[in-house]
Amino acid sequence: KRYVQSTKGKLTLHFLPGYSPDLNPDELVWSHTKRTGVARRPLRKGEDLQQKVNEQLQTVAENPALVRSFFRHPSVAYISDC
Repeated sequence: KRYVQSTKGKLTLHFLPGYSPDLNPDELVWSHTKRTGVARRPLRKGEDLQQKVNEQLQTVAENPALVRSFFRHPSVAYISDC
């Protein structure tokens, strides 16, 4: 508490419930991945699930506009609230 006060308003804490997937941008990434990636097409013989998921996440990481969109979602607006 003292440290937060010492920042003179430059740092604010947001207390979240113990389980709140709707407030977690990671959940938006997983939702996107499931909607657009591996869940839309079954694995073919010899394909590796972990590799497919990693490829999908790499594609997300290489798209800054998409990553920003997760943080602009109304449910996680508290993160970038200035």
